[in-house]
Amino acid sequence: MKNRIFRIFSTLIIVTVLLSACSGTQPAVKTPLRVAWTLWPGYYPILIALENGYFTKHGVFVELIQYDNYQAVYPDITSGNIDGAVSGLYDLVVPASQTPLKFVMITDNSNGAEGLVATADIQTAADLKNKRIGISLGSIGEFFAVNFLRQNGLTSADVEFLNVPAESAPGQIPDQIDAGYTWEPYLSQATANNNHILASTADFPGLMPSVVAFQAKLVEQRPEDIRGFVAAWFEAVDWWQANPAEGNALIAKATGLKPEEISIEGVKIFDLAANLSAFEQGIDTTSIYFTAQQHQQFLVESGLITKPVDMNVLLDPSFLK
Repeated sequence: MKNRIFRIFSTLIIVTVLLSACSGTQPAVKTPLRVAWTLWPGYYPILIALENGYFTKHGVFVELIQYDNYQAVYPDITSGNIDGAVSGLYDLVVPASQTPLKFVMITDNSNGAEGLVATADIQTAADLKNKRIGISLGSIGEFFAVNFLRQNGLTSADVEFLNVPAESAPGQIPDQIDAGYTWEPYLSQATANNNHILASTADFPGLMPSVVAFQAKLVEQRPEDIRGFVAAWFEAVDWWQANPAEGNALIAKATGLKPEEISIEGVKIFDLAANLSAFEQGIDTTSIYFTAQQHQQFLVESGLITKPVDMNVLLDPSFLK
């Protein structure tokens, strides 16, 4: 089924105002930054930045494109149909191996807001043996599931992986699958049907960050727009932290979710200070360089990418300074 794309437009087009009346020069309209996003608590600051006018304040025109299925984002960013995306680091490494991208900031780190949901009879990893696990094959769900299995002495050969989108997994338990990988707001929906969370990202701290990525060519051509986008994002984060109830109501109105469904429980939102810290070189998952390399290693081992990406080129913290 073709992915439905919802376009949310900024209310103001930024124009060049220093015009000479006698020269007859026509106003120059900026091309919008076309940025993809999906439903995930860590991405909601993008809505606040739009609705509160922070993008306009910082001199950037942004067109938000919402995808129902996050995996549909990647061919579009590879082909250039969109300029950037807010998405998981792991999944963006794949298109970055084909088309030069720049990861300019971290939005959040999953800390319990996604994981494996299982039927009540599956209480331990050992109970997964010979069971059906719904994951999006090749996605972060497979990366998480394989890490969980390995941690408990199992391999992917001990289970049956079925290709199930994270958004669909809750509805397929228990008829089509015995366990499935998903995230909020679907995670809470899945546990409402006598299922339970077998393992979550809280068990793997720092392993699942999301980032904002832009086409490398665009970053070189329009650095001030990227700087404005990043500044507007952090202003939205600060405002949401100071006004949680008002922010949740704004997000609910923009997404169609109920205010009580808006929660950042299990998600660590990254402000500017957290970004600056994470963009330091390190030897564990507190450093995005280390984490990104772990993701890339799995992708190479799985045959999902054939050409490793230079992390020092891919990760660009210059717009945080």
